[in-house]
Amino acid sequence: MRKAFTLIELLVVIAIIAILAAILFPVFAQAKEAAKKTSCLSNDKQMATALFLYAGDNDDMLCQTSWEGNSAHKFQVHWTFLMQPYIKSYDMFRCPSDQNPVKPKTACASDGDLGKMPMVCDWIPVKGYSYIPNYNAMPAHDWLTVNMGSFAQPANTILVTEKRDTGNAGDAHKGVSGFLPSQPCASWTLNPYAGRIPPANTYTYTDPQLVKSANLSGLAADYKQVDVTRVAWDRHSGKKWDGGANYSFADGHAKFQKLEQTLNPSYYEYGEKWYPNSAPWNSSPCP
Repeated sequence: MRKAFTLIELLVVIAIIAILAAILFPVFAQAKEAAKKTSCLSNDKQMATALFLYAGDNDDMLCQTSWEGNSAHKFQVHWTFLMQPYIKSYDMFRCPSDQNPVKPKTACASDGDLGKMPMVCDWIPVKGYSYIPNYNAMPAHDWLTVNMGSFAQPANTILVTEKRDTGNAGDAHKGVSGFLPSQPCASWTLNPYAGRIPPANTYTYTDPQLVKSANLSGLAADYKQVDVTRVAWDRHSGKKWDGGANYSFADGHAKFQKLEQTLNPSYYEYGEKWYPNSAPWNSSPCP
């Protein structure tokens, strides 16, 4: 006669399976996120290569974050569109870990419609993008473009990093700066005291704790100028507010780093030179 399992035996087996699942599922999740982080890093590297090629075709000048015909223009040509001759894929601009990529304000019908004239929609990936350029390398549309030969430390100057998928909606299509304010006047002096709002006619390095405080407070009024809150600096490999992000640099390499590494005052990665305004409609209080 065939002997059946007893209830106790079945419960023991089920308990063992549950324990194994509880142990293994987090490991599987970590492995999956590690794969996404690697894919995201690969995207960053290929963007740096594309920017190198773009500069090579344009007298060593990098592009702006976006370009608009004039201050009243409702549509924009985004840097992601300008990279297409070198990348030939809009999927490259989405990080697998980004659940809410930034969408164009006025979307085209499809990626295939980008570049058609007349311009009736934003030339930005229709399905959204997950990366954000450094203003000190790829300035806003109302600032002069930058020559790659002007970087004193190319291997230490960020070009592109990951964009936060939540936060100030008004900043969705902007770049990032490691200084406060993000666009000081050319005549202003650098205030060396990190972590506080600079006095009049000065600007300062951004402090990691200031950035974390701004994110935790939901971008309180005192921190609206802290542009690094636009970076998903805690997206990968860590608990919230304690992870890291992928960064590409002006010498073409890309790597994973924590926020504190990018904002180290003795090895600052957001550049050291500011570029003057070039558009008459800029609202900056510069003389």
